[in-house]
Amino acid sequence: MESQSLKNDSTHTTYIKLDTKICNACWKCLSECKNNVISRINLPWHKHARFTNYNDCTGCLKCMKICEPGALMKV
Repeated sequence: MESQSLKNDSTHTTYIKLDTKICNACWKCLSECKNNVISRINLPWHKHARFTNYNDCTGCLKCMKICEPGALMKV
């Protein structure tokens, strides 16, 4: 049985999609998100943003607007 967290993985919300290959781990999106939807993976060999509270995303798109490399896209 597939868990809910695997169906809605850490790269999608209802409104935003994250391309982890483009994310440069600047973390600007974390400070922009007031609903704490975005967190980070910060390992020495693996760094990028991720969605942890994806159900709390309201679709304000502030994270997408501040993302300079374009890793966050509208779904």
